[in-house]
Amino acid sequence: MKSITGREFARLVERRGWSLLRVSGSHHICSKSGSVVRLSVPIHGDKH
Repeated sequence: MKSITGREFARLVERRGWSLLRVSGSHHICSKSGSVVRLSVPIHGDKH
């Protein structure tokens, strides 16, 4: 399976209805309307 970057994953979840709630350091915290779940996406440059 091909690795993807944190930025690529963040774009993918945004297309799936998640929205950026806040940024905490190098992590983007996303939420989805109607859900109590929070998703933490690490953004560490172009590392795979």
